Amino acid sequence: MNNNKYLPEAKILFASGQLEKSIDFFTIAEEKGCETVDLYLSRGAAEMALGRHRDSQEDFTHVLQQDAKHERAHYFRGIAYLALGEYEKAIKDLTFSLARNNDRGIAHLARGLAYAELGQEKDATLDFKGSEAFSDAELKSFKNLFGNIPTPFSNTKELLSKENAPWNNLLSKNAAEKLSNLLE
Repeated sequence: MNNNKYLPEAKILFASGQLEKSIDFFTIAEEKGCETVDLYLSRGAAEMALGRHRDSQEDFTHVLQQDAKHERAHYFRGIAYLALGEYEKAIKDLTFSLARNNDRGIAHLARGLAYAELGQEKDATLDFKGSEAFSDAELKSFKNLFGNIPTPFSNTKELLSKENAPWNNLLSKNAAEKLSNLLE
């Protein structure tokens, strides 16, 4: 296989769910001199799906070194930072992403989780409310791509359990259930 075929082959493997093998091919393509945004974004997504959040964060950072305004890279890296418990960094990246694409309900939800973990209830509430419109399909897609985020979200769970929690009056029952399902 010549060098220019590694990246397309890696993308096919990734799309077919062969994540480990796709990472191998992305890495070979990189070693052969292919250092494209597409390579790092795709490999980072595969790494994240396998729970390798630090590796994925590094790949998304490579994307941002090439294109500092890449919205999806900020979004994905924000999710990686959230999974790593680096909440301030997660908020910064997710805020950048949302400023350019406010329709990402999952980005609102993830940023809300980060705010909640930092004890910033008002900001968390606003983001949880903003995430209410996201669809079940988006949540399913998120869980398929990113798996379960290993962070315990203890502050978020504690805030949700409060009888007088601010989002009890703001979130619909459906939105609250989606949030609870993500935290399981």
